[in-house]
Amino acid sequence: MIGIVECNSACLDTVKEILKSSVGWYHSYFASTCVEEGICRVLIASESGVDIGTAVFYEALTKPFPTTVIYYVAVNSAFRRRGVGKALVASVESLFDDNGRVFLATTRRSNTPSRRLFQGLGYDEVFIELLEGMVAEVIEKLTCSYEDDVVLFKGVKDIGVFAHFHENLIVAEKTWERVCYGPWKRLRGP
Repeated sequence: MIGIVECNSACLDTVKEILKSSVGWYHSYFASTCVEEGICRVLIASESGVDIGTAVFYEALTKPFPTTVIYYVAVNSAFRRRGVGKALVASVESLFDDNGRVFLATTRRSNTPSRRLFQGLGYDEVFIELLEGMVAEVIEKLTCSYEDDVVLFKGVKDIGVFAHFHENLIVAEKTWERVCYGPWKRLRGP
């Protein structure tokens, strides 16, 4: 039986280990920095006392609905294709009982397992290159999706709704500064 708990900074080493083995050191750095700074929250999936997966996520106060960005979902390779990723994403969603919320995730077009996981949970998808300028900018900055080309979304029928609120660009830029650019600057050094 898979157990899922929220542990945030208390399980930082576990997050780093799972992400490093799944997506590499670079992505592990960004996720763990986000957790260390208290921006990101963390869920850990375990089975028989072994930590097998993680979801790293954060909130942004966008309009007309707040947004939860599912930043990383990673599962130890020995436990993939058993519903762990799906259970992690569903658990993130269950933390937010309000119906007026958007969930966002991004991935690469070639990441078929990730796309299927989110589609199986009712997410719609669109290629970022097909989005209008401001919508694409808000999504990319809100999610730090510079290497990704697909956005998966739930809770809104038209992802273009983000373009109708100028405040969303400001929220996205502030989020980008804290989650993406600030850690990148520190990584690169003076």
